[in-house]
Amino acid sequence: MALSKPRRHSRIPALLKLIGAIFSVLFSAVYLASAYGGKADPVTSAKLSVLGLAYPIVLAATIALAVVWLCLRRWLLAMIPIVALLLSCGPFTTFSPLNFTAGFNESDSAMTFKVLTYNVMNFTDNTGVQHTPNRTIQYILDCDADLVFLQEAAQETDFDKCKQVRAMLDEIKAKYPYYHNHHGDVVLLSKYPIVAQVDSVYFDNHTRAIGWDVAMKGDTIRAYSCHLESIGLTQTDKHLYRQLTKLQNMSSTGDLDEVRGTLITKLARAYRCRSLQARLLRELIDGTDKPVILCGDFNDTPGSFAYRTILGDDMRDAYAECALGPTITYHCNRFYFRIDHILYRGDFDAVKIERGSLNASDHYPLIATFALRQRERTDER
Repeated sequence: MALSKPRRHSRIPALLKLIGAIFSVLFSAVYLASAYGGKADPVTSAKLSVLGLAYPIVLAATIALAVVWLCLRRWLLAMIPIVALLLSCGPFTTFSPLNFTAGFNESDSAMTFKVLTYNVMNFTDNTGVQHTPNRTIQYILDCDADLVFLQEAAQETDFDKCKQVRAMLDEIKAKYPYYHNHHGDVVLLSKYPIVAQVDSVYFDNHTRAIGWDVAMKGDTIRAYSCHLESIGLTQTDKHLYRQLTKLQNMSSTGDLDEVRGTLITKLARAYRCRSLQARLLRELIDGTDKPVILCGDFNDTPGSFAYRTILGDDMRDAYAECALGPTITYHCNRFYFRIDHILYRGDFDAVKIERGSLNASDHYPLIATFALRQRERTDER
């Protein structure tokens, strides 16, 4: 009796498994490169930094890949993206914190203080309608934070000479008798005495960060407001990007490639600049043993090289410690990222953080509440 030849199609499932395994390994490798891309210095490896910007999208795709394999009962294939996800717990919880504890009770307000950071877009209104009173300034007053860190606060003139600010300056001074009126980008409003301006990061003809010593709660806190390098897209770039990211225009591959090339080039340059600015800022932080609160518009996501450099081994991220789930603080031009941060070190702990919903600027405000530790409470009594 002649032996029958094996049917050719019986090898197809094994081939599909091999292809699936190769794809899962390669995709998981891309995911891990995106998760840890911020460890690479953009000066020498800007492409990894740009890949890190895509982390939310790559994360969602990796989770979807694991779910697909699980639904198909391909357990071994599913383990590949699952292991990659487990290996990136640190970047994941920085991007999307998992703090399930109950909210903070603010009844003991004497032992807490509140911090607001907000890129105010020079107090113009993102809706194109200038409201009276100014919505941004009214929000700041209503928020009633102890320290207010502002970016893009009257770039072309002094803070208190800005037209929108001048109309409400008496109200601002009544709530914040101490403020640093700097001809530039970053401003500090404080309910507590500003002892001195002590540090600044000046880069590429712009002030990128300023530090002040603030006497508050029985201690002197070094407070930094920073605004690191932006991508530098022109209005034409932004308009073309918005047009091409509309679903009906996605077929315009030639124009899309042009915009993509422009974006990547400008992103790479901005990453390199921010890496240098972050190093300068980190040197200032290392130069003081005071408690530090550093807030501002990093123009960079959590886990990026600039973020990691400033965070160092001693600073803490208020959002990562208090929030539940991801959020965005920039919301225009179809760029949706958390690029505003509140970092700190000292004898106090972040106990609450919230992102405001006011859309007057192209950024949302970020507000954190801090509680003094028991040792400081005893001292004040």
